[in-house]
Formats: sequence, C-alpha cells, structure tokens
Amino acid sequence: MLQYDFSVQWPPAQPAHDRSDEEHRMPTTSNKMIGDFGGKPASNAMYTAIESYTLSLGSVTKHLTAQVSFSVNRKFLWVWAYERTSDGTLFLNVRLDRPVEDPHVHRVDQVSANRWNHHVVVKTMEAAQSDWLKDLIRAGHEFAAR
Repeated sequence: MLQYDFSVQWPPAQPAHDRSDEEHRMPTTSNKMIGDFGGKPASNAMYTAIESYTLSLGSVTKHLTAQVSFSVNRKFLWVWAYERTSDGTLFLNVRLDRPVEDPHVHRVDQVSANRWNHHVVVKTMEAAQSDWLKDLIRAGHEFAAR
C-alpha cells in the first residue's frame, strides 16, 4: 500500500535554482526613448547638425517628448536615442509619400496609403552632415509642407 506524506515544512525551503533577492531586483535603469541628448556628447553633436539643417528649411516646428519631432503641416522627422544606447548613435524616422530605396536607409515601412517611414541609424558626424541624409530630410519637409 502507498503512503503519502502531506506534512508541510514552514517556512518552505528555497529551491536550489532560487537566487538571492539582490539578483531579482528590477534594473535601476530603463531603456526608454530619449529626445534629450545632453548626457551623450557625440549623439548631441550629431543631433545639433541634423536639427540645424532641418530648421534651416524654414517654417518648421520642433516638438520634444520622448523623442524630438519636426513638423510643417504634419510631422515628417523623428529623432531619438535610447537611454542604454551607447553615445554616438541616433535613430531617425523620415516620413515620405513614396518609398526611397537607398543603402543608407535601414528599413522602409508603409504605414498608410501614400505614407512610408524611412528608418535610418546615424553613427557618425559624417552621416549626420551627409548629402544623402539632407536629401531625405528635405524630401520629408517638402511632403509635410503640401
């Protein structure tokens, strides 16, 4: 005949795979999108170059939330980094009315009829000041101004 032991040990023993409370704490830093690049000097320098060019196109409004965005009649450019991303990396999204095939564009997504998001990763000042990026931003500005 089988016998079962229903006794309970209190407090229960911790299983061997349990770790200390210290190892289970939530991380103290997050990886949120940021639009303030003050703590990232290289990213801030690249952002300043992009912002300066974008504002030079005229009639542009800048918005700062979790990311920086620029608009004319509608938004056309978003710029951000992540809290944990190393200094010297910016992420951009440029919205156009058509897809643009360019090896510098990381990804193109159609988000609605006649609207495509062009995702770009900028990792150098050379890229931030490049003609190809300026052309893409100018095309976004022209689309947003219609």
